[in-house]
Amino acid sequence: MTATRSKQVSLTVRGFAHSVDEVERLFVVPATKKGTAGEPVKPGATSRLTRSFVKFAVPLNPETRLDEVVPKLLEALGGLHKISSARREVSPDYFEIDITWPIKGSDEQEGGYFSKEVLANLSQLECTLSFSFL
Repeated sequence: MTATRSKQVSLTVRGFAHSVDEVERLFVVPATKKGTAGEPVKPGATSRLTRSFVKFAVPLNPETRLDEVVPKLLEALGGLHKISSARREVSPDYFEIDITWPIKGSDEQEGGYFSKEVLANLSQLECTLSFSFL
């Protein structure tokens, strides 16, 4: 059996005073998803977003190892210095990296690690790290 979703890594910035377009411009790539506080969660929904957010997702090759994920995100978003600078300017409530790893339905379930350099980068970004094991 193979997994139906692809590996990806994303950075989500939530809860800020700037407009979502201003936050998006601080990064070198367009957002994959964004929403403004007070807007419907999705079209036709009655629930409203409580915080504005901007999400940048980077698709990964199936062969990508766990230790390569954060460096690929940093590279795609312009590097550690650019991301740190944007974080300071936006001063969000939440700054989260999420790693989507489709392993539950896979014949291959792998382990992984983060190098001390990756851990130092995550610390410098002052972000949370979450995993979505699908």
